[in-house]
Amino acid sequence: MEFKNDKVKMMMDQVEVPDSLAGFAEALPQRYRNGEFAADRIEQVNQGWEQFQMDSKPKWTPRKKALVSMAAVAASLLLFVGSGFVSPAMAKVIGKIPPLSSWFEKHEENVSDIIKEKLAKEGYPVKEVIEVVGIGIGGVHVFLDASDDKVQEMKKGVEKAAFGILHGDPYKGTKTEDYFVKVYRYKEPSEEYKQKQEEIEKETDQIFAIVEPVLRAQGYDFRRGFGGGVDTVELEFANTESKEKIDQIEKAVKEALTAAGKDSVTIKHRIFNLEREEQYARWSEAVSAIAQEFMTYKKYEVRGVGYKSRDGLMSIIVTMTLPSSDPKAKEKAADLVTMMEEFIHTEKIWQQVKDDRYEIVIRSKDKVQLNK
Repeated sequence: MEFKNDKVKMMMDQVEVPDSLAGFAEALPQRYRNGEFAADRIEQVNQGWEQFQMDSKPKWTPRKKALVSMAAVAASLLLFVGSGFVSPAMAKVIGKIPPLSSWFEKHEENVSDIIKEKLAKEGYPVKEVIEVVGIGIGGVHVFLDASDDKVQEMKKGVEKAAFGILHGDPYKGTKTEDYFVKVYRYKEPSEEYKQKQEEIEKETDQIFAIVEPVLRAQGYDFRRGFGGGVDTVELEFANTESKEKIDQIEKAVKEALTAAGKDSVTIKHRIFNLEREEQYARWSEAVSAIAQEFMTYKKYEVRGVGYKSRDGLMSIIVTMTLPSSDPKAKEKAADLVTMMEEFIHTEKIWQQVKDDRYEIVIRSKDKVQLNK
C-alpha cells in the first residue's frame, strides 16, 4: 500500500487489476491499463487478474479499493443519469450523442463480457477477455485456450467478431469504437506461481486473523481499513487522533504479532487530514459522473478528469486532447465549464457540496489553463 499526501485523485480509470492482495496492487494496475506492457507480459497480468477474482472475499482491508471504486463509479453514473443533467447548454455540445439514460441502458454490461459471450457462442475457446483503458487508445486482449497454431488460425475470426461489437451502434461516438483487438494463447499459471499465491494468501490470512481482533478491541476506526503484506501492517489514523492513542494501538498490534511468532512484521502508519478526506468524499460522486461522461465520448476531446483538495478549495481538473493553439480549444473549454456548473448545481449534488469552495480548471494538452 502506498500513501501520498495531496495527491490528485484521477478518475480516468478506477478499476484496479492486482496480482495479489499485497504489493502488486499499487503499481501494476494503472501501468497495465495505460498500455505500457509488451505482449509477452500480458499473460502474467491476465493470471494476476484471475487470481484477484478468486481472492475477492474481504481480506486485509474492508475498503477493498478496486471493488469500492467499481461500485462508486456505477452509483455515480446512476446519479448522473437521474439528475436532469441534460440542458440546452449541454445539448449544444452533445449534438447527436444519445441521452445519458439510453447510454446507460445499453452499457450496463462490460464490453469485455459482451465480446467473451459472443466468441463463446461462435465456438471459440475463449478463456478471458480483458479491457484495457488509459490515457491513450484503449483496447481488448482476447485469450484463447488453444495451441499457438490454432490461435493464429482463429485470429481473424476473433478480431472480426470483436470489432463487430466495438463498431456497433451502442458505441458510436465513444472511445470504445476506436479500441484495438489483440489475440493471444492462454497459458495456465505455472505450479510455482500457484504455490506462491497460496503461500501469500495463507500468510496474509494468518496476519489478518491476528491483527483484526486487536484493532477492534482497541477501538480502531475501520472506516479507513488497514493494509499491508506478508511482512508489513499499515494503519491509517485521522489527524484528530492523539499520539497516545496511536502509540497504544501500534503497541497492542506489535505485542499480538510477537506472541504469535510474527515479530518480524513491521508496523507502519499514515496520518491523513480528516477534513480533506471528507471533502473528497463529498465530491467523489460528482467527479466520477463527470469523468464517466467526458471520458466516454470522443466529442468532448477530454483525456483526463481529476480532483484535488488544498486549503479547503476543491479543484476539479479536466485535461483536454487539444493544444492551446487550437482555435476551438477555448470555446470547447467554456462549454465543458457550463456543463459541469449545471451538473454541480443539480439538487442532489449541490446538497452535498454547497458549503465547499471549488474551482473548475480546464487544461489543454500542453497544460495551459483555457478557462482563465
